[in-house]
Amino acid sequence: MRDNKIIQAVALAATLSALGAIAIIGHGGFAPAPAREPHQAAGAELARQAISLLQPGGRIAVITRDTGQFPNPATDILMESFQQELRARQASIGAVEKLQVDPLRLIAVPPGDFQNWIHQSAAGDVIVSFMGPPLLTEAQWQQLGEIKPAIVAFCPGNGPLPVDFRPLFAHGQLRAAIASRRDKSSPTVKRKNSQAWFDQDFVVVTATNVDDFMAPAEKTSATASP
Repeated sequence: MRDNKIIQAVALAATLSALGAIAIIGHGGFAPAPAREPHQAAGAELARQAISLLQPGGRIAVITRDTGQFPNPATDILMESFQQELRARQASIGAVEKLQVDPLRLIAVPPGDFQNWIHQSAAGDVIVSFMGPPLLTEAQWQQLGEIKPAIVAFCPGNGPLPVDFRPLFAHGQLRAAIASRRDKSSPTVKRKNSQAWFDQDFVVVTATNVDDFMAPAEKTSATASP
């Protein structure tokens, strides 16, 4: 009888351990949680950029990842900070599109979805993409004609840039981007406030500084070429 109780206790412990492992894996695995401060700073800056481009009568639309099926703490932090900054400035989100994306693939808005959002938006509106810039084909851009809404994109990552920002800015297809710095300073630098966190990790890219932003990427690409 005693042996049966021991076996049952061991089986129960194993079951609980397995359930705990499944829960952890389902919520992002054992990977360390992202640092809140950089994403909080980026979310607030995205909101400020959106408000600066918003015209009277316009609305702010957000395209982001659906973190229900594939949890992504960084996206949740970004959205929370974005909304807080909007509220602080008496603004709000007019519409949200949450897209289910495979976390193992390049995070980007499907071109057709982005095209529909641009088509449905009016002059004075702002589209904020938490999933990078609009990557439409030339034919899709031509179908849209004049780009009425202002588009702001969050473009994190330290790897090779998937797109040249310059044509997007030149044709009015992108008005601002929050991108990872290509020249990060030492992580030991002491950061005293939100702006310092932002400046450490990110940069606001606009039509005025896009050439300077793209220059390091071009230099890296040229060096890597045979």
